[in-house]
Amino acid sequence: IASIVPISSWVGFEISLIQAELDKILASDSDPDIKTTGFTVFLETIKYRYYCIYMLMLMPLLIASGRDFGPMLIAERRTKVYGRTDGGPGAALNAEGEVLKSNNTPSEDTPCKWWNMVFPIVMLVVYIFYLLAYTGDDGSGSQSFVDKMQNADAYSALLWGTMAAALTAVGFYLIQDKHMDRIIFFNVKGYISRAKRGFASLKNKFRRTPDQDENTEGEEEVHARVLMSYSEAMTSFLLGMEKIFGAIVVLTLAWASGAIMSAVGLDRFFGEILKSDALDYRMLPTLSFIIAMIIAFATGTSWGTMTIMFPLVLVPSYEASGGNANIFYGV
Repeated sequence: IASIVPISSWVGFEISLIQAELDKILASDSDPDIKTTGFTVFLETIKYRYYCIYMLMLMPLLIASGRDFGPMLIAERRTKVYGRTDGGPGAALNAEGEVLKSNNTPSEDTPCKWWNMVFPIVMLVVYIFYLLAYTGDDGSGSQSFVDKMQNADAYSALLWGTMAAALTAVGFYLIQDKHMDRIIFFNVKGYISRAKRGFASLKNKFRRTPDQDENTEGEEEVHARVLMSYSEAMTSFLLGMEKIFGAIVVLTLAWASGAIMSAVGLDRFFGEILKSDALDYRMLPTLSFIIAMIIAFATGTSWGTMTIMFPLVLVPSYEASGGNANIFYGV
């Protein structure tokens, strides 16, 4: 899904790599037979992503049949037969060798409702598509929605759309109160009561006795409380950023590996091989898939594979095929 749907960070990174190679093509050919923006090229390549489409078909098939294979079958048997719940050999471990535990789980008194997950995701999609249309609007008023998508600034749409969705999620959680395993929306009485208690607490701050503190804490347990306070939301946001720090390091190293490959001339060397008369250019989509698979297994990073492969194959495949759009999109 991440490599097909145009609202993921994966696709945003991929579009930036495609655009870099398109700029090289446009420098030598001002009127190519292919699309000239990274986003539109990405849209054209979706129909050639057979592996991704196959996996999307395979998952419902496995779910419907109730069958697994490979490592998932082994993990399923360990859970069903032996009752393993510790993650087994594949569990993520910390520096002390203990199983990693999430520090971002809801408190025990928080009701887990489906809409608190679905609503932010829906808003993320809405924001990103709106911003794609907004950034792709040339002001003429004659553009179709597809035209706006083709001219959109995908990077800005993903960046601002993600931030808007995060802030919307915080606001959505702030308008919900939790009380006795129930969710109360727009609890106006609760807001007024909370304000009165806060004012009274501030008023009596310097003349409160320890006994009064204990009574107040007991009273607070009876009242409805906000589903996620502002401080809790910010803490969760920072914990989430900590989770993706490793991915950011991988992404940085992926950029570095791609730059190194170009610096040592591997793209030019590979280009000479692809443009050789001994190689049929119609084999380039299949050949690029096999090479990408080998690099992915060798490096262990899909981001790094993209960074290495795009400079190696896009421009050479365009030149070797004589600007054939189907070959270029297939590669």
